[in-house]
This record gives sequence, structure tokens and C-alpha cells, in this order.
Amino acid sequence: MITKRELTEARLREALQRLLDGRPTKTRGDGLLTLNKINKEAELGNSYIHKFPDFVVYAKPIIEEHNTAKSKLLNDDFSLTEVKLTEAERFRAELNRERRLKERYRQERNDARKAKEELETLNNTLMYRLFELQQELRSQNDVVPILKGKS
Repeated sequence: MITKRELTEARLREALQRLLDGRPTKTRGDGLLTLNKINKEAELGNSYIHKFPDFVVYAKPIIEEHNTAKSKLLNDDFSLTEVKLTEAERFRAELNRERRLKERYRQERNDARKAKEELETLNNTLMYRLFELQQELRSQNDVVPILKGKS
């Protein structure tokens, strides 16, 4: 005969699996996975999950792995594990990706503008130095002008 404790632990395991599969029935599917969310999905009283320390020990690494994989997906990183995202989370991930791209493009534009200004400054400095050297050559009397057309 199945005891109430075994039945409740089975409810917790089923709730955890539903949350991992992305098809919760009693809670929202978005956000991070927590012990409290599993507790609510199993329709148990507040913090009742903590009366099952074996299940808590079993669930914590699974929760950590799931949350890490989900965070990587939301931050547009590469993840080997298959985590289902809700539509809102997919939109949030896309928005974050677009923001990072815009920031990168903005930084590249600013860097290009700065490089252009530095090159203009260098060019102006070199042009002025060329002008000074030309003036110096003209002021010297021993410079013979080159005549065109004579052989």
C-alpha cells in the first residue's frame, strides 16, 4: 500500500517534471525554477517541500542546472541542454540580443569616429610641417629653381 508520504513525493516529482518540460498547470512557466515553485505546482502548503529532505537533495542540482541553462539561453549564450522558453522569455532574449548588438555597433561607430579624428589631427600636423619645410627651403638662397622645358 502506498503511504501518504510516498504519494506526496510522487506529486513533487511530477510537478518538477512538468516544470522542466515547460508545461506547468498551477504556476507560471516563466522565470527561474525554485523549490517554492515546485511546491506550488504540486499544490502543497507553504514550505511543505522541506519535509522531504531526500527530494530537496535530489531536486537542487536539477534546479541549478536548469536555471543555468535558461540563463545562458536568455543571455544569448550557447547551451547544450534543451530548455523550453515561454514566448515572453523568447522575446526578452531577442530584446537582450538586439540591445547587445546596438551597444556593440554604437561602440564601433564611436571608435571609428575617434580614429578618424586622430587621423585628421595627424594629417593636419603633417601638412603644417610640410608647409614649414617648404618655407624653409624658399628662404634659403642656394636653392636653384628647376626650369621646365630646358634640356
